[in-house]
Amino acid sequence: MAKRDYELLFIVSPALNEEEREALLNRVRGYLTEGQAEILRFEPWGLRRLAYAIRKQREGYYYLVHFSMDAESVKPFERNLLLVEGVLRELILRLDEVPTLEQQPAAPRKFIPNNNDDDDDYDDDDDMEDDD
Repeated sequence: MAKRDYELLFIVSPALNEEEREALLNRVRGYLTEGQAEILRFEPWGLRRLAYAIRKQREGYYYLVHFSMDAESVKPFERNLLLVEGVLRELILRLDEVPTLEQQPAAPRKFIPNNNDDDDDYDDDDDMEDDD
């Protein structure tokens, strides 16, 4: 069976220390190797604020991975990834083609609120939970 190109974006808990996070990344690489994937790009995007809390975490370390793998190996890889303690979220997309560096979007930028006194609509500390 021919290999297809995939993109994986996953978020790692900030509660892990650097050594635990590196072990987790090696585990993800190991699962890719187990599925006979060819890793085309493994890119850390750094610590980012989450849009909403996931497992009581407000931030997470983002990683973007492009890889080629047989379609039948993707489901077992995804199942293994879901069981990795410390992965908050993951998303695997099949690509028609792997983007080149010129086509690849840059890591998401952090939102910096405008410090005008007139605009008080944005409150960075506001939780998106109802107090009812």
